Amino acid sequence: MAQHVPAPLPPSSSRPAVALLGRLSPMVCPLAKLGRASPSIDSQVAYRMSRGSTSQQSLQPLETPTVSVAVASYHLDPSAYHCTTARGSPAQLDQKGYKHLEQGYHVLGRTSPPLDCGFQLRSSPALTRASSPTLDHLQCYHQSNDQSYSSHHKLGRSSPSLDQGYHTLVSPSPGPSTPGPWIDPHPPILPLPLTGAEAPNTGAMLKGKRFHSKNSPFDRLPDEAVIKIFSWLDSSELCVCARVCRRWEHLAWEPRLWRTIKLSGEGVCGDRAVRGVLRRLCGQGRTGACPNVERVFLSDGAKVTDRGLTLLARRCPELTHLQLHGCNTVTNPTLFDLAARCSNLQHLDLTGCTRISCISVTPGPEPPRRLLLQYLDLTDCHAVEDGGLRVIVRNCPQLAYLYLRRCIQITDAGIKYVPSFCSMLRELSVSDCTQVTDFGLYELAKLGATLRYLSVAKCDQVSDAGLKVIARRCYKLRYLNARGCEAVSDDAITVLAQFCTRLRALDIGKCDVSDAGLRALAESCPNLKKLSLRSCDLVTDRGVQCIAYYCRGLQQLNIQDCQISLEGYRAVKKYCKRCIIEHTNPGFF
Repeated sequence: MAQHVPAPLPPSSSRPAVALLGRLSPMVCPLAKLGRASPSIDSQVAYRMSRGSTSQQSLQPLETPTVSVAVASYHLDPSAYHCTTARGSPAQLDQKGYKHLEQGYHVLGRTSPPLDCGFQLRSSPALTRASSPTLDHLQCYHQSNDQSYSSHHKLGRSSPSLDQGYHTLVSPSPGPSTPGPWIDPHPPILPLPLTGAEAPNTGAMLKGKRFHSKNSPFDRLPDEAVIKIFSWLDSSELCVCARVCRRWEHLAWEPRLWRTIKLSGEGVCGDRAVRGVLRRLCGQGRTGACPNVERVFLSDGAKVTDRGLTLLARRCPELTHLQLHGCNTVTNPTLFDLAARCSNLQHLDLTGCTRISCISVTPGPEPPRRLLLQYLDLTDCHAVEDGGLRVIVRNCPQLAYLYLRRCIQITDAGIKYVPSFCSMLRELSVSDCTQVTDFGLYELAKLGATLRYLSVAKCDQVSDAGLKVIARRCYKLRYLNARGCEAVSDDAITVLAQFCTRLRALDIGKCDVSDAGLRALAESCPNLKKLSLRSCDLVTDRGVQCIAYYCRGLQQLNIQDCQISLEGYRAVKKYCKRCIIEHTNPGFF
């Protein structure tokens, strides 16, 4: 059993503080209960504990130079100074050891909030690991208040880190008092600090760097599983994933994930983006190809020029889908080169490409071969004329979807070539082509039963005569848009209802249609799903009630700017449970 050695007397300057501590309750300072004076605040005292001793009183002063382990909160609680006992050997107190002790001092002084140090040292494993290597362990067993120590002790075990909010430090409502832990002759000992490969980087921890676990569940997934997850992301999201780490960068640029390239946004430079993506997929070589790229979509302001389109044609020979929205600098020769190189091209959307007037594989009038295009959208291509339309339909005999919206130079002379070369056409839109008349509809009627979709919206010169021919010849029609054709009346609607009984959607807004036409439509087309009667001044509640009673599967009804009252509105709500009604009557709300 080690001999008890009294603590060194404090200097004279701190004797008033010692006298004050002597008058304190023994519960505040256990050393005062033993008749020993408390060390002063400014004195530097170090103790070591014998390995064979378990008593709290077997403390021996070090024979080596005194080492200070200071805590910034000692000035708030003088009794807390007794809570720390450090053990070391003379061989460890060299210059390097003093350096580590100084580092430990800065760690304690910088990270410790003004709390009782017994709580901090007990509840902070990170602090224990960050302390000096010359300190084998730190023992904290002295506290001045039983209840506060108990609450702090419990909090210390549950707190994950030192940096906790104030609300985590407020203990719950006071409960029954429990004996303090210093009564136990075997105080708990914190684990030894980790050394070698197991020790964390203390410097990085103190600098605020985040640690990335190398054994995260996602990192243990095989490459094929990660690629499968990445396959649900679009092009912009894949580029973000490629910046996470080197493994993700390698997997995100897997060619299988880049079958579809989508670029959108006003701030996207189409040429630069296409060049960067293709260079990464194909390599730095000028002749490298990207056979995996099959679909390229540029929209919402992402535009390419002839240079970018030429690069696409050379690097992506297996291209099947191409969408160029608003690329008003692309010209015909570049498009001819693309059509010649990409022989598998099936879907081409040139909406807003105002300089495109024709599509062919050669500039001459006689192309050597036909294109495989099945979908062609030339909306807002104002340069397309009748001659260009003739070349297009002649070179694309497999066209099934053709959209010529707002191609204002198209006339009946160009429309007549459509059924002559594209006999398998299913959908056709000539909306806003103001030069198309009933004679053009006579030619389109030659498509017969293959035509399913037809839009002649805002074609002012279309009347009942043209729609009657379409209704009799194209009897499998599913969708008809005659919005704005003011010359269309009940006669055309009655014939349409009689022959096109499979009609699903009809738009006759701003037409000269009345309740009689709606009654004929309701009785003959019970499977109608969508109906627009916007600005039909002759339609009343009676016509709407007929539609609601017979077409109970109606899903969408537009009665804006119509003379419909609450009675008609309630009839639709009664019979068409799923119908969405678009109206402008404030009394319906």
